[in-house]
Amino acid sequence: MPKKPSLRARRNQQSGAAPDRRASRAAAQGAADPGRSYGWRRALCLILVHVLFVIHIVHWRLAGRTLAPLELNEVMYTLEIGIVTAGFVFMAVACLATLIFGRFFCSWGCHILALQDLCAWLLAKLRIRPRPIRSRTLVFVAPIAMLYMFVWPQITRLLDGRPMPILHLRGDGEGWASFVTGNFWRNLPGPGVAMLTFLICGFAIVYVLGARSFCAYICPYGAAFGLADRLAPGRIVARGDCSRCGLCTAVCQSRVRVHEEASLYGRVVNPACLKDLDCVAVCPDKALAYGLARPPAFDFLRRPRLSPKAYDFTLAEDVALGAVFLATFFVFRGLYERVPFLMTLGLSAILGALAVLCVRLVRAPHVRLANLHLKTGGRLTGWGRVFAALCAGLLLLTLHSGFIRFEQFRGGRAMREAARARAANDLGSLTASVNQALTHFSICERWGLYRPPELLHRMGSLHLELKNHEAADEYLARAFAESPDDQSLRHDYASARFALGQAAAQQGDLHRATIHFRKAAGARPDVPEFHYNLAVMLSATGRLDEAIESYRASLRLSPEDVDTLNNLGLALAQCGRLDDALVPLRRAVIVRPDAADPHFNLGRVLAMKGQEVEAAIHLARAGELNPAYEAYRNEVTRSATNARGR
Repeated sequence: MPKKPSLRARRNQQSGAAPDRRASRAAAQGAADPGRSYGWRRALCLILVHVLFVIHIVHWRLAGRTLAPLELNEVMYTLEIGIVTAGFVFMAVACLATLIFGRFFCSWGCHILALQDLCAWLLAKLRIRPRPIRSRTLVFVAPIAMLYMFVWPQITRLLDGRPMPILHLRGDGEGWASFVTGNFWRNLPGPGVAMLTFLICGFAIVYVLGARSFCAYICPYGAAFGLADRLAPGRIVARGDCSRCGLCTAVCQSRVRVHEEASLYGRVVNPACLKDLDCVAVCPDKALAYGLARPPAFDFLRRPRLSPKAYDFTLAEDVALGAVFLATFFVFRGLYERVPFLMTLGLSAILGALAVLCVRLVRAPHVRLANLHLKTGGRLTGWGRVFAALCAGLLLLTLHSGFIRFEQFRGGRAMREAARARAANDLGSLTASVNQALTHFSICERWGLYRPPELLHRMGSLHLELKNHEAADEYLARAFAESPDDQSLRHDYASARFALGQAAAQQGDLHRATIHFRKAAGARPDVPEFHYNLAVMLSATGRLDEAIESYRASLRLSPEDVDTLNNLGLALAQCGRLDDALVPLRRAVIVRPDAADPHFNLGRVLAMKGQEVEAAIHLARAGELNPAYEAYRNEVTRSATNARGR
């Protein structure tokens, strides 16, 4: 038999007030019908989602190419530059399904919600039940984040007078694949950042703010799904008599007052309802079910008002929470080029709530965090001292991060000023701005807890701008070693190496020049100039076989380059491969018949092969184009005759 609700729960039923969740949860466990439980089915679906993640990665590792990750943030790339990505298509399908069936995706297919529910389940096993926090301030975070991600770029586009993007598809060769890609991690954080994001947005936020706090306060995609849910006919509806036991509200982890909305509206109208069906399963009267009903957006003018919400913070505390949220958001957003947007939102919400607790720790006689008593009877407990020490450490970390972030901001501003000076060809302002940017970024490098390759790349590029090639190479080499797949970094690193190779060649240090040119060609094998200069150095140092390979690599990229054709023919002739030498030399005189060097070298090779008539024609033409070659004409013919005689 189902257990009777507690005395306090029965009083709440009679008064219409929200039930006491702790008292009702135990009753809910006894009232739930095992045959109607959806928890294990939902858990199975969420496990399957993660299994599909693993299969997706394994397929990419084995095949080298796979379906692009279904990242919802790729919607921004579609809206801003028109690339129709797999993430955009997935988001569109999810929104369309939400418009019809309601917010099923969030509770049955979202990996972040799976992490939050897993955390809540693990904490429950440890007899820790974090209380859901209701805040006036945090409810605005998700909608504002949604507007920032999806609406604000369109507003700035209109203000700048830029046209709307044209929808199109792309492949990896165009820099960003639409659907099938070989660059699986193109828009995903590294393993360390991903793990930290999961810990903050999936676990820490549950302990501090309660179950599904990320969904309630942070998720911008949830805000978009919430808008779609207001138009959805698929809802939790009331059917039959309701005893107003409040068990449905007690088990709802999304903080929806199910019993009250079902009584007033005949259905759940709150867009925070994730349709996990726990309320349907727990109802002892079977008065709740999933079905079709009028979307709440159509009758908001006739909707009766719910009873006022009870908030966990005073108005002053909520204002302080919002201030701390904004401050820490600007501190940690993009810190060290690593902290992503959603992780920053979750971290800022946690720090805001902890800041309020710290104030209470000073002013209130009793303070509690989840299952921990931090202060009782006006005295700090042992856990309270640990909490205070932890918060002091977080404060120092935040202040240090704010200092680094400020210097990072000032360096970026100086770089933008340098770009404007470069466009205006103002060399004085350009040099001053570059030096200023280097000063700020050097502070980040010296005092930062982490030196990201983006910072090293930036400093190397600035030194490259000042022609400090040695310093540029040092920074770019370190950055390239950590991030070899960054194409922009590859370009700058190769440019620095090439400049160093040119400087070494001018100083007569051919060995060092060869090393630099080889590294430039290795970093950017698609630049023919790098292969050409490497070949020249190899030829000058007598390494003809390697030089020939480098000349051929340059020709594959620039098959009509006369200098490369001429030098390749000369190197082949020096190796005694006269027949092979004729091919590039003949091609060179066809491409540029007015170039003296190819005619002269072709005449020399023909003379060595005994083809005096044709050799004389090309040698004469070389003398016409460059009188310096006229003096060598008879000598070449005579040397070739003697060589054949021997």
